[in-house]
Parts: sequence; C-alpha cells; structure tokens
Amino acid sequence: MTMFDQHPFLSENWQAAGFSNFSMVQEQAIPRILNGEDLLVEAPTGTGKTLAYLLPIMQMLDPDKKNTQAIILAPTRELAMQVFEVSQQFLKGSNMTAASMIGGAAIKRQLDKLKKHPQLIVGTPNRIAELIDMKKLKMNEVRTLVADEADQVLHPSTFEDVSYICQSALRDCQLLFFSATLSDKVLLQAKKLSDNPSVLSIKATAEDKKAIAHSYYVTNRREKPELLRKLARKDGVKALAFVNNSNYLSRLKDILATKKISFDVLDSSTNKTERKNVLNRFRNDQIQLLLTTDLAARGLDIDNITHVFHYDLSEDARTYLHRSGRTGRMGKEGSVVTLLLPGEEKYLEKITQKLDLELTRKNVPRPSTTKSRKRN
Repeated sequence: MTMFDQHPFLSENWQAAGFSNFSMVQEQAIPRILNGEDLLVEAPTGTGKTLAYLLPIMQMLDPDKKNTQAIILAPTRELAMQVFEVSQQFLKGSNMTAASMIGGAAIKRQLDKLKKHPQLIVGTPNRIAELIDMKKLKMNEVRTLVADEADQVLHPSTFEDVSYICQSALRDCQLLFFSATLSDKVLLQAKKLSDNPSVLSIKATAEDKKAIAHSYYVTNRREKPELLRKLARKDGVKALAFVNNSNYLSRLKDILATKKISFDVLDSSTNKTERKNVLNRFRNDQIQLLLTTDLAARGLDIDNITHVFHYDLSEDARTYLHRSGRTGRMGKEGSVVTLLLPGEEKYLEKITQKLDLELTRKNVPRPSTTKSRKRN
C-alpha cells in the first residue's frame, strides 16, 4: 500500500478489511489511474474492480476542497448503493465524505446531502444528470468520472445522460470505464466521450478458471424444477438460479413452493423495499436459493455464493460469463451448473469453448427405489 502515502487512512482501512495483496486488476489499474490516464478496463467479475478505481480516486481527493471531485456512475440502484457502502468503509478515519444519488429515491433528501459538500458521489446516470440540470450539483471541481459496469452505463437508453454528465465536467476530466466484458459497441461509445482512452484487459488466469467448476445436466422440462431443488438444497449451498423469461418466474415459484427448499424470487417488478428485504435474507443465509433474471440480477455483488444455476441456457457467451461470475469471487471456489433440455448440449459446448472453459456432464440423480418399512 505504499502508493497511498498521501492518505494513511486508506492503508488502515485496507488492513481492517482483511486484505493483504492487490488483485491483478488493482495492481495494473491503480498506478495508471493515479497517473491521470483515461482507461477502459476489462476484468472478470469478482476480481476487485471496485477497489481498483475507488482506492486511487480517494488517494487523489483533496480534503481541503469542499466540493465534489469525483463521480461514480452505476447502472442500477443496487450497484450504486454497494459501491457507496464500500466508499464509506474506506473513507473511515478521514474528514472526507461520500454521498449516494440514485433514481427513485426522494430528491429532497439528496439535495440536503449536497449541501454538506461531499467530495465523492456515487449514483445512477439519470439522477446525476437531473441534479446537474437543476444546477444543484456543481461540476467545476469534478476531475474523475467512472462508469462501472460500462456495458450497461453506456447503453443507448442512458448514453445521453452520461454524455451530458461528461460535458458538464472539466475539459480535462479523467474518464474511467470498468466492465467484465468490453464489446465493440462499448469501445465505440467510450471513444465518443474520451479522446484517447487506453485499454487494460485482464483475462481470467488458468488458476481462476480452475476455481470454478462448470458442469451440466440434461433433463426434460417437467423434471427441471425437482432437479434444481435437489441440487440447491444440499448442505452449504448458497445459490443463484437464472431464468430467461420473467413470466416463467412466478410459475417456477409456485412449483417450488410445494417442495422442501428455502428460496425467494427477485424479479424486475419487485418493489424497492421488498427487493432490499429479499437480498438481506439471502445475504444473511435465511434462504438457500434466489431465483432471478439477468435484468433483475444486474449489479448484484453478494459474498459467498457457492453455486450459480443456469436454469435456462444463456443466450450467449457474454451472458454466461456475467452470470457465472457471481460465484468463485476473489479466488474462492464455486460451481456453475446448467440445466439443459435435450438438444441444447452443442450450444453450451460452443459457449464454453469460446470462453476456454472445461465442461463436465453429470448424471441426473435418480430417486431412491428403496421403500421404507412400515412401522407396526
């Protein structure tokens, strides 16, 4: 942590969090961010990207300036709040503050937060753009802008807001884009905002890949729910199961409700309060299995997920990678299991070959044929 001499509280908070060594993305990105480069960073999910940009940003904050100096944009409220919580953890012991500005929350409370002059703001593009438009968020001291989950933040639906935010900042404002995958579209959009961004691509190492076991079962549609239940209710399992169609979630919920398993559902229609309650139950190990869709799970960062189930086969390699990255984070072991219908095997093999992953076929566990003896 020698690169954080300017703010000793960062080293103290790093040690208090139980960290010892930097991850590869942190090791490579931090010096370049401190050097002022505009960066496009691609690194697998769960490799420490959040701290790769938060730590150098905090190092560059000036505690004597009571203005916003850095803004982090996240695609969802949940991810914004997670990043905000990490920022609070690492600002302990300093006289600097962070604030969250997310869409859907009461704007009056956020205006009150701005009056306290936070040096760091984490928020969603729509709300940040709205506050700038209202002339409540001053951008004249903002020297760094981050797009976390850049593939989502730079989506056409939010790109106009992001572009407006960038134009409102200082001309030489540093732009940082972080994502698990950098598609050509993302590169193109980022280059519209930054003159000459450098690309830093961190690939999963052979060791990282070995930490996550990829396997699949072939079954029919009728037996899928029971197979999921059997696999997910084993001791020590904490699992996410991805379903492609949100309309099917309620049906699967009804089927599993008749079976012995502690589970819950996270849908894009789940209201804010219930979503928070569901995630808290999952984080606190009150439920073993969380059923969700790709949209609803966007930006989830939950520790100690042991299994990811692709209840439905992912549409492409990128989606498979995003889903699978919810387990085996920061070098921990994890299992990724796909439940296939007959005829889907070759498509999954194509995906895993493209990602250079080893894939194992497993046999569907059959019910025991041994009948229990009747008691007299």
